[in-house]
Amino acid sequence: MLTFLTAQQMIDEAKEVADTVDFEKVKALCGSGALVLDVREPNEWQEGHLEGAVAIPRGVLEMKISDEESDHQRPIVTYCASGGRAVLAAATLRKMGYIAAFASKAGFDDLQAAGLPCNKPD
Repeated sequence: MLTFLTAQQMIDEAKEVADTVDFEKVKALCGSGALVLDVREPNEWQEGHLEGAVAIPRGVLEMKISDEESDHQRPIVTYCASGGRAVLAAATLRKMGYIAAFASKAGFDDLQAAGLPCNKPD
């Protein structure tokens, strides 16, 4: 028998696989050479993103991550608009062998408001 999950149940399950981190840990990871991965959609990226971040939408993460990062030991921090896609992405990365994948609890607007450098269109 198939079991169907809600989006929130899937996010809760992903939190059991991947660690979620607060702003201070995101800031530390950003400053330590971690891959900063924006998993939002392209239109969201164009409206602004963290400085130095790489855009790979969550929907194509499994197919694109190896083009961007082959080192399964390198820390990766994912972020999105509110945290849901970030934790799903980090859990996927962990399942793919990226052992140091973390998800930001804070969304892009909160990370920006907290002072992380961002690129925004003029």
